[in-house]
Amino acid sequence: MIYQKHIGPAETHLLEAAKEFQKCMQCGKCRSVCPVFKEIGNELYVARGKNKLAEKIVSGDLQITDRVKDAINECLNCKTCSANCPAGVSPEHVVLRLRWYITCKEGLGFFKALIFRQIIWRKWPTTIGAISVGVVHRLLFGIGPKNPARYLFPLFGFSKRRFFPTLALRTGQSQYPEVVPSKKGQPIKRIGYFTGCAGNLIYTNVVKSVVDILTGYGYEVVIPKGQKCSGTPVLANGDYDGARMLMEHNFNLFRRYNLDAIVVACSSCGLALKKEIKLFMDDSEELRQFCDKVYDINEFIEEEIKFKEDELGKLDYKVSYHDPCHLVRGQDISAEPRNILKRIPGVQFIEMKDAAVCCGSAGSYCLTHYDTSIKINNHKVKNIQDANVDYVATACPTCVMHIQDNLLQHDSLEQAKFVVEILADSLRVAGTIE
Repeated sequence: MIYQKHIGPAETHLLEAAKEFQKCMQCGKCRSVCPVFKEIGNELYVARGKNKLAEKIVSGDLQITDRVKDAINECLNCKTCSANCPAGVSPEHVVLRLRWYITCKEGLGFFKALIFRQIIWRKWPTTIGAISVGVVHRLLFGIGPKNPARYLFPLFGFSKRRFFPTLALRTGQSQYPEVVPSKKGQPIKRIGYFTGCAGNLIYTNVVKSVVDILTGYGYEVVIPKGQKCSGTPVLANGDYDGARMLMEHNFNLFRRYNLDAIVVACSSCGLALKKEIKLFMDDSEELRQFCDKVYDINEFIEEEIKFKEDELGKLDYKVSYHDPCHLVRGQDISAEPRNILKRIPGVQFIEMKDAAVCCGSAGSYCLTHYDTSIKINNHKVKNIQDANVDYVATACPTCVMHIQDNLLQHDSLEQAKFVVEILADSLRVAGTIE
């Protein structure tokens, strides 16, 4: 056992994990809902198995081996086990604490340290790299299914089957001044916008949609140029200190602007700013006020903006909706994006089967465990196809990326799109926004 005199940063993570796994009744309910277990069928990869691993690590009966690391890394952080646990265990927190413990004991390693502490932290290498990839992607005409460039993918750890989105040639943040004025005169409120890395470097149309909608309805939008990664991929990969640095930076940065609210169009970034930041910073009135100001963009639109009937243009779209894990279970947001879609004239909303089941993307999981993530995503693609829609809407960049990748692999015509993009399409058809 861990005694008080031996407690250090690493052991603290084990003690926090113990608070969770000690509640586990070993009932096995998690086996019936875990997307990874359904595909692999290994007890080590389900929450009950990980709780038992954590118990043995804490007691000193189990050493950290490659097999143990593999089991700990086989987790989507989809929170499905937590949502269905009759004992109220949060196994994803056990997993995170174990990852942080291992890093404390073994270090990050060269490549993770390079990516998390240099490339992501400094930001400009990511921006230059993304734009360069965007240029190459266009020169190779999109790297289609028969493009020989695909045979180079395995050299970088990617499956040659994979379809990647085209990265932007100009970042989303660079297309606007730091303060974007209201288009309706005196602003109703001053809104901070956390674009996230994917919005800034890949899905810049989402940034445009958010800015156009908010400024078109009388809000002043502030896009701090100094914002960095939310910290989600860093904390998920075991870098506790790196995640803390990023979250503290964004907290201190956004507090300078006297904002009424902060909107996020990425479910994982929203979860980080609303809730996960509390894992890294001491509780304070300032922190509580900050977290209370953070809104998912769909949540903000549903609560704040009242659309008149003639402000929304008709779209002849058949649309379904996929619930991102970090939105539906992480933030308890489900009805809001659906309500937005149902309000748009001409949109035929069709609820797909298992809409709230994880699509398998899970941020970097679909990079490091691609074969398993695609098996999980195959169920999602089938449900999309069975719904017979034109678009599957969602609110998470990696969900869009992963679902679109697999739709293309299945030669399906459906497209993955953000809810806020579809709303902006409708407002532009009506001439409400430009």
